[in-house]
Amino acid sequence: MAVLPRVKSQTICKQLKLFIATSTVTLSWLTLLPVKLVQSETLSPENLRILKLKNRVIENTSNFTYRIQPKFKYVGSFSEGLASVYIGYRKGYIDKNGRVAIKPLFEAAEEFSEGLARVSIGDKWGYINKNGQVVIKPQFDSAGEFSQGLAKISNGDKWGYINRFGKIVIKPKFKAAMSFAVDNQAKAANRQALAPVKLDRKWGYIDKSGKFIILPKFNQASYFSEGMAEVKLGNKWGYIDRSGKLIVQPKFTQAWKFSEGLALASINRHWGYIDKTGKFAIEPVFQDAGIFSEGLAYIWKESKYGYITKTGQMVIPPQFDDVGIFSQGLARVNINDKWGYIDTTGQVVIKPQFDHATDFTVDRLGIDQKVKLAWVKIGSQWGYISTSVN
Repeated sequence: MAVLPRVKSQTICKQLKLFIATSTVTLSWLTLLPVKLVQSETLSPENLRILKLKNRVIENTSNFTYRIQPKFKYVGSFSEGLASVYIGYRKGYIDKNGRVAIKPLFEAAEEFSEGLARVSIGDKWGYINKNGQVVIKPQFDSAGEFSQGLAKISNGDKWGYINRFGKIVIKPKFKAAMSFAVDNQAKAANRQALAPVKLDRKWGYIDKSGKFIILPKFNQASYFSEGMAEVKLGNKWGYIDRSGKLIVQPKFTQAWKFSEGLALASINRHWGYIDKTGKFAIEPVFQDAGIFSEGLAYIWKESKYGYITKTGQMVIPPQFDDVGIFSQGLARVNINDKWGYIDTTGQVVIKPQFDHATDFTVDRLGIDQKVKLAWVKIGSQWGYISTSVN
């Protein structure tokens, strides 16, 4: 990726713990055994706990419904009505009733986008349709999702782009590449699809014909948001407009995209929020912070997380061990190693009870466009909860 993630060591440790927890095969062998054999064999206390957890039905409590009971080793987001899950040792796809829609045949499987999903068979990547049929045979060392009709692919150390028929339309010649994206927050006249790419040692932006719209001259680059993109020159970050002109001079240690008129930027390891002139609207006094979403942003103060408004006013006092951004009117929060959800007033609406949780999202291209879903983890099992959009 072109943009360095803005996480402190504490967050990195949490992500590492989550990776280890979700990567450990703890039940796939167990699910392959007949129930009678499992019950008759001597199992460790941990495996007995896993088996009981898998077979129990968890009651609906605290303003949410289990749309799909926790029973998977790992799950992904719903996209276009389907979600990838581990079943045994391989990945397949389920529908929103938890039924297997595409059999688990893949070493890896990602979200559907524009009707296709990238999957790995053996050590190569290809694409399937929503019927599970392979429509672009596995032939690439790496691949990205389809966006704006194109997907990035690589063989060896060069990246290019293919169309939905698998035909290479931009030859692999880039050292790194990102997907094509349209800045939906920009003016309609400026909504051309661009992709950040790295040629030799510098990043620039190409259009869907492969032509450079902004010449490669940056050390790092990212997507446009609200008409501006963060770029790195030397060891500092600034912002450009769609013509490639520097609007905010490089002076930040790290920088993030514009969201709701403000962007996260750091100086001397402290985060604040700048406006589109590059001036700090909220001074850099926070050791960690998130983007604005639904009018609020999380900040870390006095070893706890809380939320501020775009004027810098603290509206939800720091009290949480970890948090997420607001999405669909709710934000995930961690209290004493359990995750729950709060509303924009700070009121707990789903009490902390999960071992891990994600933000609520709406599958806008799915069959239930008014149902928001989050994945949650109970013990070693993942499932989905829902709550209706107001």
